[in-house]
This record gives sequence, C-alpha cells and structure tokens, in this order.
Amino acid sequence: MCAIISYLIPSYNHARYLPEFLDNIRSDIEQMDLSAEVILLDDGSTDNSVSIIESWAEENKNKFKIVYKTQENKGITAVLNNLIDMAEGEYLRLCASDDVIVPGSTKMLYQQFKEYPELSCVLGDAIVIDENSNILHESSIAYHGGKRERLQKPEQLVKELIQNWCVAGPSHLIKKNHYQHIRYDESARIDDYDLFLSLLYFPNSVFYVNITACLYRIHTSNTSKTKDPKQRIENIKSFLTIINKHLEHDALKHYLLPVKYKTTAKIYYLEKKYIRCVWSMVLSLFFNLKDGS
Repeated sequence: MCAIISYLIPSYNHARYLPEFLDNIRSDIEQMDLSAEVILLDDGSTDNSVSIIESWAEENKNKFKIVYKTQENKGITAVLNNLIDMAEGEYLRLCASDDVIVPGSTKMLYQQFKEYPELSCVLGDAIVIDENSNILHESSIAYHGGKRERLQKPEQLVKELIQNWCVAGPSHLIKKNHYQHIRYDESARIDDYDLFLSLLYFPNSVFYVNITACLYRIHTSNTSKTKDPKQRIENIKSFLTIINKHLEHDALKHYLLPVKYKTTAKIYYLEKKYIRCVWSMVLSLFFNLKDGS
C-alpha cells in the first residue's frame, strides 16, 4: 500500500532532540487511520544522530515504512529536494529534527483536505521553544508578528503571509503535486518563504486551521536568528532575492513591494547607509498606503 502521508525529516547534529522528536512522530502516526512513511536523510551529522536514528528505525520497522539514508553535508535545501524526490505519499509533512510534532496534528491538518479538496497546503500554529525546551511564546504566529485572526479570513490570508511572514517549521501539510511547480533553490539561505509565495500563486490554495501543530525550536544556531552583521546581511539579501523573483507575478506584486523596500532598508541600516535606509522605508510606507494597509 502506498503511503498517504510522508514525513520528510532532514537530520543534522540534533542527537539531543531526536529521541523525543521521533517518538512524537510515531505517536502522531498511531492517531491516524492512514498509511504513512517516515523518510530520514542525515546530512553528514558529526554527533550520534545516526546511531539514534538507526536504533529507532529498527524498533519501529514493522509498524510503518521507514526509509533512512545518509549523505555528505550538502545543506538544508538540497536535503529537502532529495527528500521530496524520495517521497511516495500524496501529502508531505516536512519536519526539522530539532522541533516537536504534536501527536494528532497531522490527522487534524489532513481533515481540511477532505473538506476542501482544492487546497494545496493546510497550516497551523506552533509553540515557540528554546534550546532547553523552555516556552518562549504560546504562538509562533504572534511571536513573528502575524495575526491568527487575519489568517482565518481567506480575503486577508495572502497579504498576512506575505507581509508578516510567520509560518513555523513543521506546522503545515502540503500536497506533493505542488512540487511539480517548484524546487527549493539550493543557493537560498531561507527556504520556506519561497515555497509559500509559490503556493499563493493559486487562489484558495492555502488554508489556516487554528491548532497547535508543533513546537518550533529557536536557538542561537538558527540561520535566521544570527546576530553577526555580515551573516545577517547575507541572509537578508537572500530573502530579497526571493522577493524579487516573485515580484514578476501580478497577483503578489502589490503585496510584495512594501516588503521589498522594507527588506532593502534593513540591508542599508546594517551597512550604515542611513539616508538610503530612510528612503527605502519611505517607499515601503508609500506602497503600504497605496495598498490600503
């Protein structure tokens, strides 16, 4: 029997978190009446991640399909593309191995596809935790500046996702056939925003359900949270490259223009080009007002 749900798990030096993470995946599968597969790809871990995964795979091999491979370190986007190619499921749940899936959440996300078959993606919320599993915020959406009430309104969802990017880790379930339209850019430093912009090309393709789908871990090594100015500039420039790529799509352009100039302002600020920074913020404000924000 082919899997309905594929859990796609990139692993890299997360041995500390893997036992809880993997056991929660198993609990999540046990709460569904759906066939599932778990695909793990280790990207050259130097800790004992490999032995933990091998032990767990052996323990659970008769419960559901498990595919496990290792490779030399190639980076997260290359791993994601490889995982997607390996998946047999109709629906994909991408799960970073330092996060925590809430058992039962995949079933709840999947139910929305049964009710609205035209959807490409269903997303939920997350609790934000730190390296030691202390709770930083009860809502990842609010933590990142988004508003759940806007995501619950179809007419506001697109704008909210674009202008207040707030989707966390494995909080969503996506139809595999969407990846006929996109591959992860392996030169990009920040991957999820590119994916969601491509989803928003299609009307009514994304749906928000107000559940806690996962615990999303933020720690000092997170790419998007670095405090090093040079690294931050490179990350923001990568983000800007994604924005510029999607500006070509008419349905997104008027939402993306304020984000483009706000992002440009951040770069100028970090480069200490303050006049250009102010001018970029003025342009961001102008396009926000033009959009009626």
